[in-house]
Amino acid sequence: MRKGLLLLIFLCNIFASIAIAADTSHLLKQQQQFTAQLEKIEAAKGEQALFLEDVLRRKNAVLRDSISNLIAQSPDSKELKTLVPAQASMLQALIVHADKQAETLFSRTRDADATEKAEYQFLTQQRISSVDIYYTELATTFSWAKTLGIELDETLFKQDLQERSEVLYDIVIYLDSRKKALDERMNYTIEADKADLEKQIFALEQLQRFLLSSMNNTVTLMSGFGLDVTEYKQTLFAMTGDINADVLDVNVAFGLLSEWLDSFKDWALDNSPSLLVKLLVFLAILWVTRILSRLVANLVKKSVSHSKMDFSVLMQDFFISIVAKAVTFIGLLIALSQVGINLGPLLTGFGVAGVIIGFALQDTLSNFASGLMILIYRPFDVKDLVQVAGIQGNVSHMSLVSTTIRTLDNQTLVIPNNKIWGDVINNMTSERVRRVDMVFGIAYSDDFDFAKEIAIKVLENHDRVLKNPEMNVRVHTLNESSVDLIVRPWVRTDDYWDVYWDVTEEIKRQFDANGITIPFPQRDVHIFKTENS
Repeated sequence: MRKGLLLLIFLCNIFASIAIAADTSHLLKQQQQFTAQLEKIEAAKGEQALFLEDVLRRKNAVLRDSISNLIAQSPDSKELKTLVPAQASMLQALIVHADKQAETLFSRTRDADATEKAEYQFLTQQRISSVDIYYTELATTFSWAKTLGIELDETLFKQDLQERSEVLYDIVIYLDSRKKALDERMNYTIEADKADLEKQIFALEQLQRFLLSSMNNTVTLMSGFGLDVTEYKQTLFAMTGDINADVLDVNVAFGLLSEWLDSFKDWALDNSPSLLVKLLVFLAILWVTRILSRLVANLVKKSVSHSKMDFSVLMQDFFISIVAKAVTFIGLLIALSQVGINLGPLLTGFGVAGVIIGFALQDTLSNFASGLMILIYRPFDVKDLVQVAGIQGNVSHMSLVSTTIRTLDNQTLVIPNNKIWGDVINNMTSERVRRVDMVFGIAYSDDFDFAKEIAIKVLENHDRVLKNPEMNVRVHTLNESSVDLIVRPWVRTDDYWDVYWDVTEEIKRQFDANGITIPFPQRDVHIFKTENS
């Protein structure tokens, strides 16, 4: 039985090897046919060349899927050492062919009329897309070669990527310059001609967006081969504004900062004759902004303090602070624009800095969100006596990230808002009236009715004990060593501790004067003597 099983496994392996061999043989024949087809494509012209190349590209995609599966199943196959280099050579030839076709179409675009120009631009974009596909497939082929231990020279491929990225970079910058020129021209064009300019601008934006996508694909491949792409990533970010992981790259961020500093330097040199006047204007705007922010803050303070919405003090402070800072920020932007600084790159830098700071200060953002929730739901206000995060004290003041508590023994504690909002909030002064809970124990031998009368009389004689709600004095618990009386008067919240201390002191004094004892815990021990029989 065991020998038969081993024989079956052996036969299966043989058949699998034969199947793989037959498959690789078929793949080799296909590769040879594709190589021969490539010669026909290079000799063909016009629509015929496009048709033959499209057929070859689709069939080659199927072939590449088979090669990928073969690498996963049988990486030791000898035919792969022929297939993979042949694929690399064919893709390199296709790249050269497609680049030549794209250059030819691009040159025809410049001398064509409007109808032909649109057609040539469309065909050029198709050729560029084909080149992107070929470059991606060639990069994958080099990866296959490394997996199989095949040495393929990547030098020419890296040079092609570098040259392609430079060409795309130059074209994108040129298109951006043309677009800016058309935008400037739009300001001086009559309404009848603006429609034509808008079409030209739209066409440039579409072409620029397409080339930026191709450039992004090329830059991604360059990164995979360890080439320096910092400048290209800066251009992509500046053109598209897309925020991704590349923006967090130190070199890219530093490059953007250097670019802004260079721009600032050029601006300073170009405007040096009038720099002093602009500086005075800048300072004057800031001075006016400061006065205006104070004026607006006072107006907002009066508005929110007399509002029918009954804002809390914390919410009032929040609105006043936000409005004052908003006026200051707007004034700063106006001042910067008056001295000739382009606000576009500056605002973009703020956006990038905001993303970086957001990642670095996640806990602070959590405190910020908790602070907003506290302001909205108002669980406490300034001067309230609260117990939060295990700390008891009066609320001194609050910001969007923290709350300052002054304890009863005059310590100042700053608590993060997420610690407060994520825990139980006990506001002891939110209500105007509070009940004072006190317990007094008397001896079992004492008259508890008399003790109740004494306690009631003490409460009635205290001027800060409220008549309504009614006080409560009852026998509460029969303890081991005492009979416990509860004494529960109602008082204004501000009088809580004064009443607590006064009543406690006076009841003790009256109990002592009337022979009512407050016993301490005691236990009776009875000893029984027994005689041994």
